[in-house]
Amino acid sequence: MARVKFGKVTRARRKRWIKRAKGYYGTKKSSYKKAHEQVVRSMAYAFVGRKQNKRNFRKLWIVRINAAVRPYGLSYSKFMNGLKLANIDVNRKMLSELAINDAKVFQGLVEAADKALNSGKTTINKVEIKEKVRAEPKKAEAKSAPKNPIVKPVEKKEENSASKPEVSHEEANEFLSKMEAKYKEHLAEEVEVEPKNAEAKSAPKNPIVKPVEKKTEPKKTEVKSAPKPPTVKPVEKKVSADERAKIDGSEVIEEERHELQKYSNKLREVAIEKELTAKLQDVNLRDMTKKELIEYMRKVRTAIQNKK
Repeated sequence: MARVKFGKVTRARRKRWIKRAKGYYGTKKSSYKKAHEQVVRSMAYAFVGRKQNKRNFRKLWIVRINAAVRPYGLSYSKFMNGLKLANIDVNRKMLSELAINDAKVFQGLVEAADKALNSGKTTINKVEIKEKVRAEPKKAEAKSAPKNPIVKPVEKKEENSASKPEVSHEEANEFLSKMEAKYKEHLAEEVEVEPKNAEAKSAPKNPIVKPVEKKTEPKKTEVKSAPKPPTVKPVEKKVSADERAKIDGSEVIEEERHELQKYSNKLREVAIEKELTAKLQDVNLRDMTKKELIEYMRKVRTAIQNKK
């Protein structure tokens, strides 16, 4: 008698379990043993989750009904008791949907519940119901460019001068003199300022070139040498303003940084107006420490005095 094999049936059964484990992590989706264990555990979790889902939705409906009844002066428990006394049998899911989508019908249910509670007398608060207006879909209109478009001139908005108080040149000098007197020990005694028209070394206009006599030398056999490795220049690390403040002693200065920068901005404007050196005009004040801002103001002041 021929031997009966069950390989086909076994393979089909295992395929069914692996198919249920589709999308699982790791070997749980490919190994039969791991897939079987995980699918059995997942089905147990799903059974519990179906029960919990019903509880969660019931809680949600109760919260919605309670919120909808409160403006009328009732609570959830009184409202449900009134519906029971009035022989109105509507489940909580429908009550929550009515409270959201149909306020008039829900108000009628509240009034009926209140009458049942107070034996025919209505004591609920009056609530105005605003009807929801559904926006109609806009029809697509063909956009056509106007034949003669009218271009209106753009009006420039005038900035309120009172909102941003300006600092005068004299106030900036007075503030700088106060800073010098206060932090005399921490600042340099003299400030060096480069002159604007610094003499640059230039070549003579008509240099005399002497003819060089070419010497005939015997040709030498050139020996090819290995190429020299390219020289790598060391990259200089940029020190931040906070690190420089710890080094140069800016922590001693008690004034706020924005106050120092306000007066420095004014002096930079003066430097641009009086056409001082480019170093004094093109300066990044935001990247300066407190001490560097004071030194910058001193340089601008001395440069203005030298120009006079």
